[in-house]
Amino acid sequence: MNPLQIGALAGLLVAAAVGCVVLALQRAPRSLASARHRLYGHDVGRSTVLPHHDADGHRANPADRIAQHLAGGFAGRMVVRRWGAGLQAIDLTVADVVSRVLASAGIMLFAVVAAVSALTATGLLSPSLLWPALAVALAVMAGWITAHDISGRIERRHRELRQAANDFVQLTAIGLTTDQSVEEAIRFALAVGASEAFAALRAELETAPQRGLAVWEALEEFGTRHQVRELTEFAASIERQGLQGVSISDTVSTMAAAMRAKTLDQLEREADAANANLAGPTIGFVVTMVVFLAYPLAQRIGEAFGG
Repeated sequence: MNPLQIGALAGLLVAAAVGCVVLALQRAPRSLASARHRLYGHDVGRSTVLPHHDADGHRANPADRIAQHLAGGFAGRMVVRRWGAGLQAIDLTVADVVSRVLASAGIMLFAVVAAVSALTATGLLSPSLLWPALAVALAVMAGWITAHDISGRIERRHRELRQAANDFVQLTAIGLTTDQSVEEAIRFALAVGASEAFAALRAELETAPQRGLAVWEALEEFGTRHQVRELTEFAASIERQGLQGVSISDTVSTMAAAMRAKTLDQLEREADAANANLAGPTIGFVVTMVVFLAYPLAQRIGEAFGG
């Protein structure tokens, strides 16, 4: 193939890749199926859609069908084993993770192969078996970066949810100290709390009556799904109050104090870790400044004795 043909092929492949990225970033249309998914959820790793159809009931394209097929195999089992229920915290499914990792690896592989082919055709690079190995290595790295980004998003989301649970219990404890009932204290906490994770908790509790769930059942479900143990304990206390009429003011105050102590301990750990991370750069900066300032003096002393 001459350079013109190679350039045309590379341009065609680039256009196809851009089209695939645009299709992948399109938002799914709203439907009753998507609303039911938001209300009731589904088991992670278990398909709840018809074959060759997406979660909204529309016919899936070939790329989505391939992702669904891979999600039901070894790749899907690896994703479930690695992240499990954490995917629900960031509104992703197993098929979404598999498709994103494969898309990142495929786009990187295509970009490297196209660039190497174009440079080889123009004579800027010599043919070598090193280039295919480099393309595969970069594709694997791109897939790993995408998976690492998903892990980071899940960890940040869990941290935000734990913080929202802490704020919710603290605000409920404050409401109980003003002689409010448990229901009024919970409404006060939901009205005052403001964050994205708190909004998810608020939506969970506000939609509980429509789903036929009590407040404590919704809290326990939310805490279990997102692995926030404090919310499940708080839900058990509210259940005792709702079913047995037991006062939980002291219990909630003790729980809030324990959560504050745990949060302060976590903040101290993060501060110590930040100081430890700064120790190396600080020592390097000091040593560099000492050498920079002492070098002229040492040079003059050496010249004096040498002279």
